[in-house]
Amino acid sequence: MYIFEILTNIQRNIGRRFLAKSTQLNKFERLITFKAARKIGIVYNKPDMIKEHLQKIIHHFESEGKSVYTLGFVDEKDISNLLPNYKESYFCKNDLNFWKIPHGNRISKFIQEDFDFLINLDSVGLIELQGVSTFSKAKTRIGKYFDEFLFAHDLMVKTSSHEVYGLFVDIIRHIK
Repeated sequence: MYIFEILTNIQRNIGRRFLAKSTQLNKFERLITFKAARKIGIVYNKPDMIKEHLQKIIHHFESEGKSVYTLGFVDEKDISNLLPNYKESYFCKNDLNFWKIPHGNRISKFIQEDFDFLINLDSVGLIELQGVSTFSKAKTRIGKYFDEFLFAHDLMVKTSSHEVYGLFVDIIRHIK
């Protein structure tokens, strides 16, 4: 078991270094306010997200006239039992390379989408979710502050919350 942990840590560190080298060039576009935003992307870890909380989050944005698209990570190889729709999609272990960096058709559309805000609700620092933020073409990428993923977001929120909905509340407090 100890050797497996060492190999997993090596794999994660190499993956993080790859992401750090893949960061976007400096952005020169002007940031927009939350009020002016029209298109919101949300990335999250499905096992950490309570379904009712996800519905509250989506409703929060839609009640303010914003379009919301979500991408949930499922730590399994097969997600054929999940039914995505045009605003809700998922990715899994099969959508990661050896270094746990997301790639492939399931997430490429989401990553290429021109969101006004991409909100990463990763509360623990998963490389799979930080990779989505790193590669996203969103105008503003927002997430929890992690020392090892400073390159993944344009705005990072320091929070003591260890649960996803608490992180969402803290992020909203900062962007409104």
